Amino acid sequence: MSGMNDYMMNISGSTATSASSLTTQATGKSYLDMDDFFKLLASELQNQDMTNPMDTSEFMSQLTLMSTMQAITDITNVSLISYAASLVGKDVTVGQVSSSGTITEIYGTVTGTGMYAGQQVVFVDGKSYALSSIMAVGKLPDKEPEAASTGEGDL
Repeated sequence: MSGMNDYMMNISGSTATSASSLTTQATGKSYLDMDDFFKLLASELQNQDMTNPMDTSEFMSQLTLMSTMQAITDITNVSLISYAASLVGKDVTVGQVSSSGTITEIYGTVTGTGMYAGQQVVFVDGKSYALSSIMAVGKLPDKEPEAASTGEGDL
């Protein structure tokens, strides 16, 4: 009996963070996909109380929600891939943040695009950069020194 109490203490003593990290370590991901949803649903159906079975409308609601989330994720991924592909051959300015926090602007031509570690990347002059690090399509204007305002001609 004490073994069962120890087991229950471990369950109640666990935190969301540790459960999340265990899931990430075991599956290599920190999100749920449709396969995970169907496994949870099958487990829920197998372990339901026969005197109070799961509501069919609740089941359909969960399935619809998960399908909608999957469709939105797929559309987002296709949009990112399409956008990255549209940049091939164009000049872009990429921002690279150093460890000290300064931003270095890299100007070059996008020669290709792809996925790396689940993230969309672009290749600029032989190096890969995250799509999200693009600061501008084209060259950013040079910074002009701050001119003192004369008050004339200013709006």
